Amino acid sequence: MERIKVNLDIQSSEDILNEMYQEYLSCPKAIAYLHKLGLSDDIVKENIAKIYDFVSDLKYCANCPGVDNCKKENPLLITKVTYNGKYLDREIIPCKKFLQRVEFQNQFVMRDFDESYLKVKISGLDKNEKRAPAVNKYLQYTKNKIGEWIYLIGAQNTGRSFLAAVFARDAAEKKLGPIAFLNCSKRINELTDLYFKNKDRFKEQLEMLSNIPILVLDDFGNEMKNDVVRDAIVFPILSTRASKKLFTIITSDFSIPDIVNLYSTSKPGEIRAKQIGNILKAASGKEINLGDLAIY
Repeated sequence: MERIKVNLDIQSSEDILNEMYQEYLSCPKAIAYLHKLGLSDDIVKENIAKIYDFVSDLKYCANCPGVDNCKKENPLLITKVTYNGKYLDREIIPCKKFLQRVEFQNQFVMRDFDESYLKVKISGLDKNEKRAPAVNKYLQYTKNKIGEWIYLIGAQNTGRSFLAAVFARDAAEKKLGPIAFLNCSKRINELTDLYFKNKDRFKEQLEMLSNIPILVLDDFGNEMKNDVVRDAIVFPILSTRASKKLFTIITSDFSIPDIVNLYSTSKPGEIRAKQIGNILKAASGKEINLGDLAIY
């Protein structure tokens, strides 16, 4: 951030203070704010050294380059002037945009997708007709806060995870969370380890995933499969969410009948696998196939 460049050999302290005061006079927002606090021009002049950082921050932030590009001497912080009728003081507080960013990021309990996806808005999606059914389902959910699940299939690199991440990002911006976006091959394997090593932690995680307002199961079907995964993890999560009508997005290489076959890991387990398939069909309706054409 640009500051008054001071040559101590040439300028006196009075000259510097005068330059600071001129900076103040060129900032209508600072004038209006300090007058609202009840500061007279004389008090402003007496305290201009304290006020100058406040003025500088106001001017810089008027043309905010964004949270990621803040180049101030005190990045993502702003100076606030306080006055109680006798004493003038300064406070350093986080900028509103930074606090909004933190609030946005805190919507995600888990976020297993690339940071760059956070920059893409639904309005920025290309008008791909294969995506339209998924987009329409998601927008219907945002209007009613209830809706069918979204089950996305398609060949590798057709943008299933990307589309699910765009929906999750939009939900976070709309404060519809908390949200868990998890890569199944990673997180379900972690849950399986907890099942055997730390039952309390396992129950805590299972409870969270079963009841969180928005859950994205990315790459579903590529996790390790056995009776424990099916009966102690996948079925409880899906059945609880379906019964409570909690919004769920699933991306997968596999159709729902494929998932049933994959989870029929034993003869007794075929019944539970069919129940998982029935839940997915009832909650999701028709699968949405993004096709075979890779977008990247």
